[in-house]
Amino acid sequence: MRIRLKNLLPIFILAALLWIPVDVSAQTFSYNTNCQTAYLNIFKLKINEGNQLLLKEKLSHPTNLIPYFLENYADFLTLYVSDDSQLYKKLLPKKDERLSILEKGDTKSPYYLYSQASVNLQWAFIKIKYGDYFSAVFDTRRAFNLLKSNKNKFPDFLPNDKDLALLTTLFGAIPDKYKLGAKILGLKGDIDEGLSQFETILKNPNLPFKEEATIMYTMLLLHLGEDKSGAWEMIDHQKMDLKDNLLNYFVKASVAHYVNKNDEVIRLLSTRPTSTDFLAFPYLDFMLGEAKLNRLDTDADVYFKKFLSKNKGQDYIRESYRKLAWYSLISNHPNQYQVFISKVLSNGSNSLESDKAATREAESKKIPSLTLLKARLLSDGGYFSKALSVLNEKKSSDFKGHEQLEYIYRKARILDNLELSDQAVTLYKAVIETNGKSITYFAPNACVLLGQYYEKANKNKEAGFYYTKALTYKGHEYKNSIDAKAKAGLNRIKQNEY
Repeated sequence: MRIRLKNLLPIFILAALLWIPVDVSAQTFSYNTNCQTAYLNIFKLKINEGNQLLLKEKLSHPTNLIPYFLENYADFLTLYVSDDSQLYKKLLPKKDERLSILEKGDTKSPYYLYSQASVNLQWAFIKIKYGDYFSAVFDTRRAFNLLKSNKNKFPDFLPNDKDLALLTTLFGAIPDKYKLGAKILGLKGDIDEGLSQFETILKNPNLPFKEEATIMYTMLLLHLGEDKSGAWEMIDHQKMDLKDNLLNYFVKASVAHYVNKNDEVIRLLSTRPTSTDFLAFPYLDFMLGEAKLNRLDTDADVYFKKFLSKNKGQDYIRESYRKLAWYSLISNHPNQYQVFISKVLSNGSNSLESDKAATREAESKKIPSLTLLKARLLSDGGYFSKALSVLNEKKSSDFKGHEQLEYIYRKARILDNLELSDQAVTLYKAVIETNGKSITYFAPNACVLLGQYYEKANKNKEAGFYYTKALTYKGHEYKNSIDAKAKAGLNRIKQNEY
């Protein structure tokens, strides 16, 4: 899930906090009504409102340490959405400051170790986002050990189970080449076991932080459990409050995107709240532009331009210019394609796979086939019948080399999504057989999709063959995500012979 937020605490709040007296001899953890309301506001992305409630709590109950714990949530979400490396450097010292305060709390409270674990875990995720991988590993290990210790002391404390379920699932997806190191550090898990733990936890009506747990489970189910329908049912069943919750708009739109509900993505993001009470979330404009482009809407460019004007980070910049170039092609302005694709190489960064793909296209100096581009966009939006009609206007023999390979791959993907599996499987295998020395993602992704097909058919030997083959391709686009899917597939079938 990639999020980004911006507003900082007002200066007067920071100044006020410096004058709050701290009686280190009697620190407690009270997740009272005021703190619960602050948490809910933070998870609506009303960060300022949440922080003001936490300030009020500090002033009225200066010995309560829960506000320091919840402030970390605010920074966590802010840094994830803002994509602001300077802000990351500015807020990073807050981690140790908060931990030193939380360590002075009541050791008999289940929140004593749990709050420290959560701060470490949240910063581990933030550090991964900002490229501080080595430090993130040790923050994760500290969090895991604190959670295990807390589980022994307070076995019925539900928030603890939530975070352990998260780590169990994530550790189950650790790539093979890192498993030995993870084992040495005591980090091991299982995807199915972690998801099962989440299912049990979410059934408990007394679960604190349920909003957070629901989002975690849904995203894990979608990306590691490969259960698109289950993820959508989870979001739909929970009746997520959209009226006053910008984060829920993002989550529901993200899941809708992955389950091919493109019209729903557009509906959600077009009606999202835009009040300044919420933190700025420019990535939502990128998402809306992408969804509109997939539907071949005439105003898709508006939202990429909005994103580029508001975004303060480096991610999705190159991809935005690439999408503007594509928009120019489908709008019959081929000269504008060159204008936008040339901007890819002089803006943004290559940290994301989509930005790397944009860079490759710009460096190749090859203009995409309009037929293949339209079919790709319509297929990405879930408009499979329309995409097939576009492709059927041409034949495979009308294309050569890379474009012919793409034609076969696009047709396979469309037929697969139209539940014409036998035809799709034949074409996926044709992609693999004709791939040659191509460094496109078509063949490795075809392997993953064949692996998933055979896994669902309980043919684990065949599934394992294709998942393993997917990992043999080098230097292609989207390698990290395709390899991750292949490894997750192998992990799911590891108990069986293949």
